[in-house]
Amino acid sequence: MNIQTLLSEIKQAKKRRVILDYHPSPVSGVDVMAKDWKPSLVLLHGLFKSLKAKNCSITITWWGQIFVTPENSNTAFELALGYKLINVEIHDVHTLMREQDFTILRLATATPYYTVSLRAHRNSTKWKDIPFNIDCDSAEKLATALHLDMLIKIKSYSRSGLQVEKFSLSNDDLLAALHYGAAKFGTNSQFYRISSVVLNSTRSWKVELMENQITAQTQYPIKSRTFQLNDKEVVFLRSLLPRKFVNLNNLKALKYL
Repeated sequence: MNIQTLLSEIKQAKKRRVILDYHPSPVSGVDVMAKDWKPSLVLLHGLFKSLKAKNCSITITWWGQIFVTPENSNTAFELALGYKLINVEIHDVHTLMREQDFTILRLATATPYYTVSLRAHRNSTKWKDIPFNIDCDSAEKLATALHLDMLIKIKSYSRSGLQVEKFSLSNDDLLAALHYGAAKFGTNSQFYRISSVVLNSTRSWKVELMENQITAQTQYPIKSRTFQLNDKEVVFLRSLLPRKFVNLNNLKALKYL
């Protein structure tokens, strides 16, 4: 897949990532302020070009996650762009207090710094955060450093990593779409009624998509109710969900237990 196609997929995924504000778990990708969006695309173009030159394969998922797989590797790596806050070093405060009887500490608004993050797509792995100045730092040098880090980590793995799924739809993804729909369409929408039922319940909900309905289930107690969606709500879901999992052309009902 060429670089322009990869960047186009990231741009398309940006429109769908609005639902992630309602998602219970963080989903990696490109999460930057408007002023940094275009420079981030330039950075990604440079990274993708360099990584492809090193024979890495790159996959962009439906939700905008970026996965890089080095040549002959059975483990992919997640790549993310965003911000981190500078941590306050408590050790420095303790040192200061040993040198004087008292001091005045003033609160200040923390300034986030632009960060490129990388982690292996495996269970229980941690992110490695690399501060990056998108105005002057080199994408090629960053790509070289990321690639070297991946190769070092691969040597310590004896088993394959997690599978990369380009098109996926988890229970949390669908619930996030429904909650976002409730916020977008308002209190008179079916989305709002469904969202209220889920959020106000102490039970765990499992949501499944069928050919012409969506079913949310709880183990105990088992109850059932159906909501009819209007055409706008159907179009809304079609714009967000992967078509691989459901044919929304005929979707007119939403059932929950």
